[in-house]
Amino acid sequence: MNKTFFGLPRTLTLLLLTLSIAACSGGSAQGPQGPEGPAGGGGPDGPAGPAGVIPISLADRVNVAYTGLSLSADSLTATVYLSNDQNQGLAGLPAGNIRFALAQLSPGINGSSSEWHSYILRSSNGIENAQGTTETATAGTWVDNGNGTYTYTFANGLNSYPGGPEFDSTKTHRIAVEVRTDSNGFMPVRLPASNAPYDFVPAGGEPLFTRLIVDNDTCNACHDNLAFHGGGRFDINYCVVCHNPHSIDGDTGNTVDFKVLIHNIHSARPDYTIVGHGNRSHNWADLHWPQDTRNCDTCHEESDSNTPEASNFRTVPSRSACGTCHYDDGVAANGQHDFAIEAGTHSEGLQFSDDSQCVDCHGPDSNVLSDEGRLVTVEVAHEIRTRTAAARFRFNILSVSGTAPGEYPVVQFSVTDPTSGDAPYNIHEDAPFTVCDGGASRLSIDVAWDTRDYTNSGEYTTSGERVNGLPVQMNPLNACGGDSTDNGDGSFTVTSAQAIPDTATGSAAVIIEGHPAVDAYDDGSVDRIAVTNAIAYFPITDASAVPRRAVVDITKCNDCHNQLSLHGNNRTDKPEVCVACHNPNMTDAARRIDSAGECVQTFGSDDQSIDFKRMIHGIHASNAIGQTYDVCGYRNSAHSFDVHYPGKIYNCEGCHLADTYYPVDPALVLGTTMDANDPSTPADDRVISPNAAVCSSCHIDTAARNHMLQNGADFDATKAADSQLISSGSETCGVCHGKDRANDIRDAHGVGEFQYN
Repeated sequence: MNKTFFGLPRTLTLLLLTLSIAACSGGSAQGPQGPEGPAGGGGPDGPAGPAGVIPISLADRVNVAYTGLSLSADSLTATVYLSNDQNQGLAGLPAGNIRFALAQLSPGINGSSSEWHSYILRSSNGIENAQGTTETATAGTWVDNGNGTYTYTFANGLNSYPGGPEFDSTKTHRIAVEVRTDSNGFMPVRLPASNAPYDFVPAGGEPLFTRLIVDNDTCNACHDNLAFHGGGRFDINYCVVCHNPHSIDGDTGNTVDFKVLIHNIHSARPDYTIVGHGNRSHNWADLHWPQDTRNCDTCHEESDSNTPEASNFRTVPSRSACGTCHYDDGVAANGQHDFAIEAGTHSEGLQFSDDSQCVDCHGPDSNVLSDEGRLVTVEVAHEIRTRTAAARFRFNILSVSGTAPGEYPVVQFSVTDPTSGDAPYNIHEDAPFTVCDGGASRLSIDVAWDTRDYTNSGEYTTSGERVNGLPVQMNPLNACGGDSTDNGDGSFTVTSAQAIPDTATGSAAVIIEGHPAVDAYDDGSVDRIAVTNAIAYFPITDASAVPRRAVVDITKCNDCHNQLSLHGNNRTDKPEVCVACHNPNMTDAARRIDSAGECVQTFGSDDQSIDFKRMIHGIHASNAIGQTYDVCGYRNSAHSFDVHYPGKIYNCEGCHLADTYYPVDPALVLGTTMDANDPSTPADDRVISPNAAVCSSCHIDTAARNHMLQNGADFDATKAADSQLISSGSETCGVCHGKDRANDIRDAHGVGEFQYN
């Protein structure tokens, strides 16, 4: 956001906010002209930008920029330029299809944070001026200048809006715009349109203070593109113009101040309810925030130059912000003290009438200690100490030998401390690797094959029992019943008791997973420390190692999850490790125990596929398609996933690397087992062909199934002993849905098209 405002006191002329607008010089009949390219050193001039005006009904999106702004305590007039991405002016927008928002920013007092105050207010449940709102251009004077520019004179002077702030020309102000092209029957489709929030000082000069705490990038990392109130509101810095401390929900009396609203929603506060559009009641008690709520920096990015006030969460602690999570009186399950902070109640009966003392204890310069002798600053109180402990561990694969068919793999590895010059741990003696009770200390060296599509098939045993589909696993912790050799140089060696099968081909993977045990919270109990897994590839019959295909990116997973650690913190932040077990041959049959165990009674006796490509789609789409993904998992636990995915479920690139979501060659990628029957062999499996296995995890209706069947899908295929698909059909999905084909998946799903900010 451009935060600079150039002008004269009281009556202002706002310079154009974008280079393309600043360079325009069109006449009123033709509209603004595109910018001329700069003259080259003796070469031709650059090409002229697009020129002219088109009807807004022909646009595919709307960009908003201010070309003029004049205001005083008695009047406010704004001129906006509406354009498409080719900088063509968009004419013909009716007054009923655009709204304006305006607010004034006041600095905090008595320790509280700064706050916006809307000029334009409305009643809520009979309470006058209860909520910030917008002003539709029909309320004032709206002039279409015919060249893509429009002039709007607000209905009132700034000191004439009931309940609004007293106009102060020296304070920061924000104006924002909302275009709703499909309202009033004007257009059949609502176009994405920028809200163009803009900060300025009526008296001139740059704002002396701002309130830029979070931005669209952090929100949209999970949500793809936030759009609320029926669409039209896309920008966080627009939301806060209305969602400020002066706005309440008249039906419940609850504040709808942005910081309180967002914290309460994401912490799933059970007693927070608001009544919204259409008198619909909203409560988010069932929301599952997919990471630890103490990760303040997920949203508050202090390293982002676009959010200079991002550090407010720790430098300006307040009752209203902190009380959204710390609202119970007592001690929470995580051992942290929670108090009714919103009401001014704190530990030991302390009472506060304002926020002036919050920073004294919890601010960054505080030296106040807790009962356990730790600082009570926001940073220390919110520290996830298991994550801090994890920084002291790194898994390293140093070499792999004995990898040909019939040979026994030998893996040399180490565990080191990156915070101490990668000093090696002695995994035979050091405490993090010798707490065997309850499996607190665990390491496993796994071998999986082959990387074209894992099956791990062949004659081998796991835990004394033949299980088709699982990798070979080796325990190197001698103190916990394992077997590894100390090489005397900080490294250790394990040798597999299982040979690479004689029938194996291609390449394989060796993996280090598991968790050291550390008393991270100094409470006398050990914690399983989630450490990023290690993986390396080696050839079986290939001339050189061929890694497994890269399809997803852990950074995309962690946009929402922050850290992806599953199965008791054994498998952490490596999807390429997950697929070694979650392969096309695998179902949850081994976890569907008999009547003495819970899972089979909960879900029935049929298998559920845990093939990664089908499982992940099924889990994340479960709420959107109205079909839970039920699976028996870690320690025979029952999991019924009804996940409300926060992004656009059709945005493949929310998880996928670019161009990795196209149909695969069914001759190269294995089909997905749906019913394993005899777990020792894939030959009697019931199988779905590979593309249908993915697409049918979201597209579950009969028409979609029939479409797949007509194009070669098979929902009742089988497998040969080597796991290859045996099918009566041959998938031809790529003919239409492949890259640059007639119904390219990217186009069919609209990948990227919905994103605006």
